[in-house]
Amino acid sequence: MKITKAKFITSMSAFRELTGKVMPEIALAGKSNVGKSSMINHLTHNGKLAKTSSEPGKTRLVNYYSVNEDFYLVDLPGYGFARASKMEKDKWASMIEGYFEHSTQLRHVLQLVDIRHAPTEEDVMMVNYLRHYDIPFTVLATKADKLSKAQRGRSLPVICRTLVVQPWEIIPWSSEDDTGMEPLLTKIEAILSENQQEG
Repeated sequence: MKITKAKFITSMSAFRELTGKVMPEIALAGKSNVGKSSMINHLTHNGKLAKTSSEPGKTRLVNYYSVNEDFYLVDLPGYGFARASKMEKDKWASMIEGYFEHSTQLRHVLQLVDIRHAPTEEDVMMVNYLRHYDIPFTVLATKADKLSKAQRGRSLPVICRTLVVQPWEIIPWSSEDDTGMEPLLTKIEAILSENQQEG
């Protein structure tokens, strides 16, 4: 699979069905500052598509991006931002849950975790939520360029144990180099192909 075009479509503060072309959706979930916006930019070869910030909590809305006019990438608000007020955290949680409960086109979730640290309690809650509602997901272990091969080898089993996933269900990823690019494109292709067969 080759990504040749991508564009921002819209932001939502509460779920509503998109108007326009109906396409399968692949959502990105993860804690604040885990690298969702950077991942979108690197995957689509467009450094300015999603706004990135060194300040956590930048994504405060549900953002839709059309990719190849084949599917939408849906960037969900980051969770676990310590400095956000309880009201703001509750608002983000209701946006995320509203999307998961009501989207009719959601086909898969890319769950992003930082490869350098054990998954947080919020990461575990998110994965348990996806399992409970039978939403297929793949774990992306971001910032892989920050670790040596040996360090990655020690970090991945911790992620597997904490999230109760198998090693082949995790894609080490870096938005600084091409780590994970081919496996992720292959995964997306498989998701879209499965969607066509179901359709």
